[in-house]
Amino acid sequence: MALKGDDIALSTSRAIVWTATEAASATNPQTIKIQNNSAIGVTVGGDDVAASSNGILLTASTNSIVEIALTQPDESVYAIAASGTPSVQFLVDNV
Repeated sequence: MALKGDDIALSTSRAIVWTATEAASATNPQTIKIQNNSAIGVTVGGDDVAASSNGILLTASTNSIVEIALTQPDESVYAIAASGTPSVQFLVDNV
C-alpha cells in the first residue's frame, strides 16, 4: 500500500482535504487521518461542512486526530477553519 501525506492551509471557506482515488472500495477503503495541531479549531466533514457544524470538530491546540474510511472513488473529505488560516496535516493509505 502506498501512503500520501501533506499539509493543507485552510480558511473560513470549506476546502477539499482529499478526494478518494479509483483504488477506494468497500472492501479496500482509503483511510485518511487528519490532524489539527494549530491554535484554531477546524471542522472536518462532507460537502455540507460549516464552521463548527455538520462534521467533527478538531479542537485548537490539542493535536486532535480524526480517521475516516473512504469507500467510493471520488468521495471527498472537506475541512473549514473556525477563523484565520490554520493548516491541517493528513495521511492517506491505499493510494
